[in-house]
Amino acid sequence: MGDIVMGGIDVVGDEVEGPIVLGRHAGGGHHHQRKVPAPTWMRNATPQGVSTPQEELDFLPFDPFVTTAALTGFLLGRPQRPMRLERLILGAVSSAPADVSAFVVIDPAIYVGAVQVGGAQGATPITTFAANAFGVRLSAPSAGQGTDVKIFVRLLTASIIPAEGGSVTVTGTWIGRAVR
Repeated sequence: MGDIVMGGIDVVGDEVEGPIVLGRHAGGGHHHQRKVPAPTWMRNATPQGVSTPQEELDFLPFDPFVTTAALTGFLLGRPQRPMRLERLILGAVSSAPADVSAFVVIDPAIYVGAVQVGGAQGATPITTFAANAFGVRLSAPSAGQGTDVKIFVRLLTASIIPAEGGSVTVTGTWIGRAVR
């Protein structure tokens, strides 16, 4: 098989200017491979779109909100090193056991220190931030070491709390990038 040389031909998806050699080197008789430059959008990802480990992702666990009667409370997290929070994962279960996430909302808001996250205050279903939600990322301010990150939550109805000593537990984890 001969060498494949592209130059002066418009190839769909070709983002690099100038000739590109695929396969063996175009020079006479040399049989070493040449690398094809990756597009800029793929520099920090695998061909399948999976982020590479260089992203320096970290996670922030929250103290859960456990209630036997109260309808409002909050989840609290304090990072031990600075991080920029991006992906929030929330869930709620009752002691029955049953997933009751559909009956819990973020209300009034999420706060990183004194800064509100989100465009407005209001009841936001925590199912928006379920573990299987796709493409849900937030633009939150960086949280310094020891900064209070609070997620205020409210149960929509007391009927989701099982009778006779039952409880509802709301849990959360926030994934973000380490700030170095």
